[in-house]
Amino acid sequence: MDISDLVVFVAVVEEGGITPAAARLNRVPSNVTARIKKLEQQLDQDLFVREKNRLRVSVAGEQLLGHARGMIRMRDRALDDMRLDVPRGVLKLGVIEMAAATHLIEPMVGFHKRYPDVTLKLQTAPTGLLIEQVMKGELDLAMVSDPVRDPGLEVVPVFQETLVLVSSSNRKMIKTPEDLEECPVIIAFSHQCSYRKRLDEWLKSGARQAKAINIQSYHALLGCIAAGMGVGMVPKAVLEIFPFKASVRTHALPEQWRHSDTCLVWRKGAVTTNIKAFSSVLSADLNSGAMIKANN
Repeated sequence: MDISDLVVFVAVVEEGGITPAAARLNRVPSNVTARIKKLEQQLDQDLFVREKNRLRVSVAGEQLLGHARGMIRMRDRALDDMRLDVPRGVLKLGVIEMAAATHLIEPMVGFHKRYPDVTLKLQTAPTGLLIEQVMKGELDLAMVSDPVRDPGLEVVPVFQETLVLVSSSNRKMIKTPEDLEECPVIIAFSHQCSYRKRLDEWLKSGARQAKAINIQSYHALLGCIAAGMGVGMVPKAVLEIFPFKASVRTHALPEQWRHSDTCLVWRKGAVTTNIKAFSSVLSADLNSGAMIKANN
């Protein structure tokens, strides 16, 4: 059966006749009549009981009506899903722990309000793992820090983070790695974290080889540092939301190590309407000016 014939059939039922259905569909009455006869021939059933100047739905017509409406709804949903210019469906987003805990809260609220038809699936992980998942297609988009340039990856800077070295509050001022003991203990995320890599490089610049305690969250990391278990490198934005920040001491890093770029990344040529929408909301909320152009 042609779906357009079913549309005509439903219109005749709902309007109560050929002429009003033709007006609703912007067709001539003879075309509507021909469509109904075509359906009746295909089904070998009378869909209407014809009584002088009016039509009444037959038993067969009542049986077809539910199916016809269901098929029309399915067609409409399929057409809606294929309208790629409207944000909808699922957006799989990966985020580094720092951004999830600080900068991303308000943009996510704004995105949900503006695009309620998009289901946002959020995952936190270190930069290295998030980039791997983006390249494999397991994530649509990720917010990472200092991504390595890759020809298969699109990168949009979002904001710049200031990093500081953190120790317990009773620690003397640390200006260089030489101010630490020969084999210092560092509290950090895994090697796939860009801040961990930066900390390792800073230590190597002063010929220091560290012992590492791997931590999975910033609250745990800062708690260990406050307890005097070691030192770490964290964004200042994380310290601002740490409830016991008075129990730690910050130490400024040299310019070379101080600034980190947080970026949105996605696979080259794989930008979607959902990605554009999220980037737009994020850019507006953070006032970063980072927005994906519509022709990407």
